[in-house]
Amino acid sequence: MIRRCSLCLCLCVIFAAVAAPALGQATPTPRPTATPSAYDSFVTGASVQSGLIPIITKAGSVYLALSTSQLGEDFIETSVPSSGLGGLGPAQGEPYVAPARIMRFERYGNNVVLRWPNTYAHVQPESPEATGTEQSLPSSIIAVTPVVAEDANTVVISASPFLGDVADYAAQIGGIGGFIFFGSESRYRLDASRSLFTGTKSFSENDVLHVTQTWVNDNPNNVDNAPDARSLEIAMTYNIIAAPHDGYMPRIADPRIGYFEQPLVNFSTDRNPARSLYYISRWNFAPEHPGRPSAATNPIVFYLSSDIPTAYRATVRDAVLTWNNAFRRVGILDAIEVRQQPDDPSWDPEDIRHNVIRWIDTTSPQYGAEALIVTDPRTGEEINVGVNVDAVLGLSGRIYRYIIAPARGLHDSAAVERAFTLQEIRAVVLHESGHDMGLQHNFIAAMAYTARDLQSRAFTSRYGVATSVMAYSPINIWPKGTPQGDYVQLVLGPYDYHAIEYGYSYVPGASTPEEELPALRRIASMWSNPTYRFASDEDVQFWSGHAIDPRVAQYDLTNQPLTWCQGQVTMMRGLMNAVNERFPAYGQAYDEARRAFLVPMTTYLRCMSMAAHTIGGEYLSRAAAGDPHAVAPLTPVSRAEEERAWHMLGDGLFSDRAWAFNPTVLTHLTYSEVSAFIDATWAYDPTPRHDVAVSQIAAAAQESVLNELFAPLTLQRIDDLAFKYRPGATMSLTDLFDWAHASIFGDLSSRDGVVRRDLQIRYARRLAQLWTLPMEGTPSDAQALARLQLAHLESDADAALARRGLDEMTQAHLEALAAIARQALEARAIILP
Repeated sequence: MIRRCSLCLCLCVIFAAVAAPALGQATPTPRPTATPSAYDSFVTGASVQSGLIPIITKAGSVYLALSTSQLGEDFIETSVPSSGLGGLGPAQGEPYVAPARIMRFERYGNNVVLRWPNTYAHVQPESPEATGTEQSLPSSIIAVTPVVAEDANTVVISASPFLGDVADYAAQIGGIGGFIFFGSESRYRLDASRSLFTGTKSFSENDVLHVTQTWVNDNPNNVDNAPDARSLEIAMTYNIIAAPHDGYMPRIADPRIGYFEQPLVNFSTDRNPARSLYYISRWNFAPEHPGRPSAATNPIVFYLSSDIPTAYRATVRDAVLTWNNAFRRVGILDAIEVRQQPDDPSWDPEDIRHNVIRWIDTTSPQYGAEALIVTDPRTGEEINVGVNVDAVLGLSGRIYRYIIAPARGLHDSAAVERAFTLQEIRAVVLHESGHDMGLQHNFIAAMAYTARDLQSRAFTSRYGVATSVMAYSPINIWPKGTPQGDYVQLVLGPYDYHAIEYGYSYVPGASTPEEELPALRRIASMWSNPTYRFASDEDVQFWSGHAIDPRVAQYDLTNQPLTWCQGQVTMMRGLMNAVNERFPAYGQAYDEARRAFLVPMTTYLRCMSMAAHTIGGEYLSRAAAGDPHAVAPLTPVSRAEEERAWHMLGDGLFSDRAWAFNPTVLTHLTYSEVSAFIDATWAYDPTPRHDVAVSQIAAAAQESVLNELFAPLTLQRIDDLAFKYRPGATMSLTDLFDWAHASIFGDLSSRDGVVRRDLQIRYARRLAQLWTLPMEGTPSDAQALARLQLAHLESDADAALARRGLDEMTQAHLEALAAIARQALEARAIILP
């Protein structure tokens, strides 16, 4: 969604800027410079590193020695932090701090301009469209720097522009540790006086500039893992890479198959009104004999970094090599190779020719793993890939300890936990290396398999627990006495083979990307088959109301996710209520029991959010017109299914009994005190309370769901369902408010406990806000219904107060509800336009 909106904005800018001055017509104002020195005399006594662009180090300064033939040529520039913030911000090796961009060195008099040219336009070279887009689209200038030395073939410039914030790291670190006080804001900022080059490397296909930068903040308040949070040293690595010139033919993306996309604006034809053109990101394997099985002449060679623990290396290797199964099916043999980082000082992981899998240690883990991809922004061709694996994966065995073993009635041991950890690492590396092949997430991949499928080891060992490794699959766990398949995704799923076929299969006779489309569209036309469906990140943005299809979810399983969730909720409650039977072991602190209670709670809460996704939902089809078995792009979730989902919310989230856990267990869920000499959350991060705050957990979960259901966009969509579907086929806004009132308030009996009373007060305030001060975009129907519900609440509370024998807490609560309703009804409402 974000990518597409960004392109729409780009188009608006394009059409508004047709009268802009031509790029390059106005020569940048030269800086006053001395006459450049002769190259031979300049390099006397200097250190010169040969490579793509020779790097000169002289008197503590760093220079780039460009050949005259490189002036005006395309390079690819990347900006990557080479040190992290311990989990508080971008991690070491994070490639997405700034996008890979085309960079050019262009000479104007005795100055060289470092420019990022605009590469968004797709035009035929030397065409009128090329001239027009050059005049209309802005480029960006990094710096203007003087020529300090030259000869007939070489131009030398200072590399000092890379001491500045080329990466726009300020956008990443700016708010970390900042605060707002009396309207002023303190943020981290670059201190140029403490920035310097710490090393340079020049390889045949890339130059590397290592910079250390100091980011300062006079009043930090969130960073606790640095010796002095006022000054954070960040190492940046800038890469200048030779742009490919290998005759690579891009492949056009299709929304029915999930690849990362390089967006372009197509000015070479007027047949597409949106002018959008997307090339997929993929590796150029260049098989020896396209069209028949043959070896890749340009395989991806992954190197296992020496920082990967020895015990995990074979698992990582096997996971990555599994992708060869998919490439073999499309006739590319030995597409993936895996090698151990050699014990050779001349081998360098920063050589762009090396694709490295690294192991990252952080004090505050940010992720399980992350793919690293550098693509040519002109074509989508991948030129370097890798994976960062967070050391938190080494702790995966606790899932076996806290969920699998007690649920299945199994004994736990260090050896069994280690075996499960290896399975988790395999699953995660399969997923991340899939990103390296260009694949996006696939969050509809659970919907093709039945519960019986997932209970069969024979099935899951062949097809996985979902149709794709690109899903976020939870633990496939079934109760004791039920057949049990693999716990995690250990193999490529059918969709993965399907996606590789789209991205990498040879199309006979096609010499342009457009000529490939008929064959590719036949592959993509299979979307309506649940085995080959695709839906990605934009389709799980339920929190804002954007996402609408409850089949698209993270951490779900089976083609009946609500049924699966009901079973999971029952199982997780059983585990939490029986924590004392296993934890803690003799001699252990009660922290272990606390963790054993909270880990199943995560699954419990996820299932409640999945039920909420069904409310007001519609099934969204990506199938194109004419695809086999295609249905309308939008079809309704039935009212019966929505009502079923609401009952799950009422029973599992809004009721007191949902939060009535074993009291004996709750008395054991404490944590150990620590006397640390430093104030750091990674060293000691106690909660304000010694017990598990059940009511606060309940409130946070309830508010998350209610925020989703009453988001303006969700309310708008539900209100508009009547335009598309017959009355009663799906729910209405009236249903939403009536169901919420019945589930949350009921008959306002004195049997309500603290969780339900707290929920009632919060929901009453929500209704009051909807009536008196609704969020922008809230439909007037919702505002009117909120007022009606407040009137009902006032009446019901007054009636309940008239009963005899009320205890003091119940009386106080009912009077508070009546007061909220009465004050809101008496207030002047904001009437939305």
